[in-house]
Amino acid sequence: MSNNGQNNGLTMVFAFFTGFMAGAVISLLYAPSSGKETRQKIRDTSVDAKNRTVELAQQAASSAREGAHTLVEQGKESVHDIVDTGKERLHEAGEQVKTAVDAGRKVSADVRAKIAESIPGVGGNDGTEEEASEKA
Repeated sequence: MSNNGQNNGLTMVFAFFTGFMAGAVISLLYAPSSGKETRQKIRDTSVDAKNRTVELAQQAASSAREGAHTLVEQGKESVHDIVDTGKERLHEAGEQVKTAVDAGRKVSADVRAKIAESIPGVGGNDGTEEEASEKA
């Protein structure tokens, strides 16, 4: 009744009903009744067992559906959490790239200004610094 150490519910249910049916049939066969009455009791017991089996199977199916629904909902929540985390990280990375680009532009403008100041006739107040800053 175990499958690699795990209980298999369907096997247990099947074994229970098999034992129930065997016990019911044996008790009816040994009961002091006529053949006709015994056959009727066997039919009645079989119908009752069938109805109980169907009811139990429906309950098991309902329970399985509920479990599957719960798993699907948990999966959806996990996916949403992962997507939200990914969006946050992407936004943070974009902000870091933007900051780095801005810093690079500032450094580039500073280097251009220093180069322009070091070249005779180019540096000074003739407006090249403003042009270099505008082009950056």
